[in-house]
Amino acid sequence: MKLIEDELMAVNKQLSNISIGNEHLEAPLNIFLSGGSKRIRTNIASLYLKALGCNISQESIKIMTAGEIIHNASLLHDDVIDGAKIRRGKSTFAEEFSPYISILAGDYLLSAATELLLEVKNSNVLKIFLSCTKQMCSSEINQFFLRGNKPELADYIKICEGKTAALFEAVMCSCAMIEGVSSDKTREFARNFGVLFQLKNDLETCSAKTDADNKIFTPKDFLGIEKTIDLIDNYQRKLQELVNSFPDNIYKKGMESLLSKL
Repeated sequence: MKLIEDELMAVNKQLSNISIGNEHLEAPLNIFLSGGSKRIRTNIASLYLKALGCNISQESIKIMTAGEIIHNASLLHDDVIDGAKIRRGKSTFAEEFSPYISILAGDYLLSAATELLLEVKNSNVLKIFLSCTKQMCSSEINQFFLRGNKPELADYIKICEGKTAALFEAVMCSCAMIEGVSSDKTREFARNFGVLFQLKNDLETCSAKTDADNKIFTPKDFLGIEKTIDLIDNYQRKLQELVNSFPDNIYKKGMESLLSKL
């Protein structure tokens, strides 16, 4: 975390500037945006770029911030879809206010993210993120209609690529484009990282309970724990192979540390 302290502080500062313009929601939304998040998209994008020798620009900071905003917007929507009552140890917006407020607050954040992306003044970045949000919505819809049915592994991976990896791809590929880094390798890294992140997340106690309550089947249900761990190890190896090609520096070590602790 100390390796990318400046980038995290810059992203957090921009997140603190978001105002919803309503006295009832101002403080709760600020707390929601500032508390409990791992900022994993900012972490991995910053380490990746710095490992490749990039000086991270203000445009990339805006892109990372937009990614964090979109992630949080998706959580507000997810809580309504899943009927969740608790998020990050606190009552969800849907529980504390209403599902309608949670949806509207999520929509507001999506608009705020779009405004921030417009400030980057690069139409390709905006296209990348528009494609990303379409993929996220499409994958959530597909997952909803799979409830109660055990999917094929390929279908599960496709959903992971859409609902989780797509946002990692959008953030990292947009930043890579701005900073002049190869987009193909960045896309491969981001997609594998996103799927790995979702696989790990699906094994966590809280996520596993929510999935079970909503009749969502994940690899542990149709492959078993042992084969799921093998699948995770496979993605971890793919990522390590990509990291091995990076220059030897402290940021590369930071990425390896993050991967080992994910």
